[in-house]
Amino acid sequence: MSGPEEAAALAALSERLEAEVACAVCLEPAAEALLTPCGHGFCAACVAALQRAAAPAACPQCRRPLPPGCCRPNLPLRGAAEAAAELSRLAAAAARRPRCAAHGESPRLFCERCRRALCALCRDEPAHRGHPARPVEQAAPRLREMLQNDLAFLQKEREEFKPEGEKRSDELMGTVASERERLRAGFRELQRFLREQEDALLARLDEAHGELAERRGEYVGSVSARRSLLDAAVAEIEKKRDQPDMEFLMDIDSTLSSCEAAKAPLPEPVPSALRRRVCSLSETSELVLGALAEFRADLLSKVDRERAKVTLDPETANPYLVLSNDGKTLRLGKRHQDLPDAPGRFTGSSSVLGTQGFAAGRHYWELEVGDGDSWAVGVAVESVRRKESLTLAMGGIWALRRDWDRGYSALTMPPIPLVLEEEPRRIRVHLDYEAGEVTFYNLENMTQIFQFKASFTEKVFPYFWLWSEGSYIQLCA
Repeated sequence: MSGPEEAAALAALSERLEAEVACAVCLEPAAEALLTPCGHGFCAACVAALQRAAAPAACPQCRRPLPPGCCRPNLPLRGAAEAAAELSRLAAAAARRPRCAAHGESPRLFCERCRRALCALCRDEPAHRGHPARPVEQAAPRLREMLQNDLAFLQKEREEFKPEGEKRSDELMGTVASERERLRAGFRELQRFLREQEDALLARLDEAHGELAERRGEYVGSVSARRSLLDAAVAEIEKKRDQPDMEFLMDIDSTLSSCEAAKAPLPEPVPSALRRRVCSLSETSELVLGALAEFRADLLSKVDRERAKVTLDPETANPYLVLSNDGKTLRLGKRHQDLPDAPGRFTGSSSVLGTQGFAAGRHYWELEVGDGDSWAVGVAVESVRRKESLTLAMGGIWALRRDWDRGYSALTMPPIPLVLEEEPRRIRVHLDYEAGEVTFYNLENMTQIFQFKASFTEKVFPYFWLWSEGSYIQLCA
C-alpha cells in the first residue's frame, strides 16, 4: 500500500472508531464515559446535564429512569475513546507527513550530495544512484547541528551587522553632484571665453569689412571720375585735332592737361596695409577653426574612451582590394595589384584587417557600407587563416554579412539568416573583450542588429570583406 493510500485508510479507520465511541447526546467521543443501569454509555457531563434538567432523568436511548448515583464508570468505553483520540492524532500526523512529489511515498533517506529527502523509489533513480545517503533519523540531527552552528554565526553577524553601503552611496552621490557642478561651471567658463574670443575676432573682421567697403566706395568713385575724364579728353582731342594751326595752338595747354589727368594711374583699390591685415585675419581664423577642431576631437577622445581610431592595414589587404591613402575607404579593384606577398596578407579571400588589435577592454568603431552588397564587417582573431580560400563561418571570425542576394546573415557556424526591418547603411561594431561580446548596431537609430557570444584567447582585429565592384566600406571619422 502506498503512502497516500495508507494515510487515507488510517483516516477512515479513525472516523469509524470515533463514531463508535461517540456520546449519543453531544456526538463527540465520550469523555470520562459512564455506564447507565440500562447498559448505555454517555459523557459524564451529558449525564449530569440530563439529571439537572429533569427529575427523574431518563436514558436518551431507552427512556429508562436514571436516578442520581445509578451510573458507574464505563472503563471499556473510556479506553476506546482514548484509543480513538490517539488514532485521530496519528491519522492527522500521517496526512501532514511530507510526501515525495514524484512517487507520493514518505521519504526515508536523505541524499547528502543533492541535499534532498528521498523515498525508496527516488533512491534507485540515476540522478541519486551512487550518492551517499543516510536514514532521515541520522541525517536530521547532523543537519540540525549544522543549522544550530549557522544560527549562532548568523545571530552574531546580525548583532555586528552595520553595513555602510548607504554611506558610501551618499558619498558617491555627493561626488557625482560635485563633479556635475564643476562640469557646468567649467563649460560656462569655456562658453564665456569662447564668446569673448568670437566677439573679438568678429569685431576685427567687421572693422576690416567696413574699411574694405569704404575703400571700395572710394575706388568706384575714382573709376567713375576717370571714365568721365577719359570721355571728355577723347571728345576734346577729336574736336581739336582738325582745327587750323593757330586755333589749334591757342588752348593746347588745357587739352594737354586734360590728357595728362586722364592718363594718371588709378589709386590702389585696397591699400597694401589693409590687404596684409585681411590676410592676417584669415590666417588667424584658420588657426582658430583648426584649434577648435583639435579641441573637439581631443575632448571627444577623452570623454568617449571606447571609440577606437581604426584604419585599414595595407599589409593585410588582398591584392584585389583598393585602399584610400588615409586608410579609411575600401573598394574592390578591377584587377590584381602587384603587391608583395607579406606573411600577413590575405590571398585566399578579399579581406583586410584594421591596423590596431585589441587584447582587452571595450572598443567600438563606426563605418558606412552604402547600398551595395557582398560585404562583411566584424572582428577576426590574429591567427585567422589568410593564405587559403576562406569560409567566413569556419571560425576565428565574428561578422555581419550582406550577401549578393541582398540578404543579411550572422557568420556563426552555421550562419544565421537575419530579417532586418531596416537596411543598415551606417553600422557600429562594438567589442567587449572580457565579456566575449561582438555587437552590431544600426547607427541611424542605435537598434541592435545582432550580438555574438565568444571566448577570446588572443588578440582580435577589426575585420572587413568585400566582393562587389559596386560596394564600398568607409570608416567614419
